[in-house]
Amino acid sequence: MAYHLGRILQLDFGFDGIAVIVGNETADQRIFNYDPCFPEVSLAEMEASITDDDILVANPSFSTHFFGLKCRGHKVMYAQGFTTFGLLDCGFDLYVSVSEVVRRSLSSVWGIETPVVPPFIFAENLPHALPWWQRPVGSVLVSLKGDYSHQSYMLKRLRSLIAPRYPDVTLDQVLFNDKVAHTELLARVGMHRYFLTLSAGEGFGLMPLEAMALGCVVMGFDGFGGRDFMRPGKNCATVGYPDLEKLAEQMMLCLDSPGYAQSLAESGQETARSYLYTYERFRAAWREQFARII
Repeated sequence: MAYHLGRILQLDFGFDGIAVIVGNETADQRIFNYDPCFPEVSLAEMEASITDDDILVANPSFSTHFFGLKCRGHKVMYAQGFTTFGLLDCGFDLYVSVSEVVRRSLSSVWGIETPVVPPFIFAENLPHALPWWQRPVGSVLVSLKGDYSHQSYMLKRLRSLIAPRYPDVTLDQVLFNDKVAHTELLARVGMHRYFLTLSAGEGFGLMPLEAMALGCVVMGFDGFGGRDFMRPGKNCATVGYPDLEKLAEQMMLCLDSPGYAQSLAESGQETARSYLYTYERFRAAWREQFARII
């Protein structure tokens, strides 16, 4: 998302994009498709060269660098999470939240009022996926994101809850935070009827939204941020953390009633492919936000 904010500044305001490398993540890894790739500088090079006419885009997880205190120029924070930081960098010029739960967190804890701009998906660029009814019966792809010991314990408990009725649904197709290409990851998601997310806290939950767009029934925890688009019993089968018993009930209800599950998948796909989550809407909203400081 930070890349796309830089791209909007480039396309609509005439800025030159530069990627600041923190850690070992570079465009060469090709997890996502960057077109074009921005020139890259180190963190130290950025801090030494940034000018009053530049715009720095960062998210809350970089708060430990204290860019708000140290860096010149205009500073924009796209707050995409509420669990990714300890002490928030409160020295930025513009804050925008990814969801209502992030907006409320920044307001109640930090006294910072923000607009909400949801992320986007390129629905037209998603890989081909079979119709829901042609996918393997009972196929569930499990997404583990966060503390592994916590996630694996919850998965083990969930297996024990559904095993008496569905011993063949083993929940062994597990998707970790592997560094695989985004398109490859989505192709794997689209092979399953169900996408199970056990992430307890998400600023938004973009991957479940992508799973919806691919025609999966999203099951699991709503992550709090997912409540902006997840409607249990209408377009998904999610529950609030940490109610594993209720989650098991919802999963078995879907497995018991394929027609009901397919209706959730269809409604979820309609939600994910709506205008609200398009790049066009995202770009227009961010043009408006950037215009406030440029």
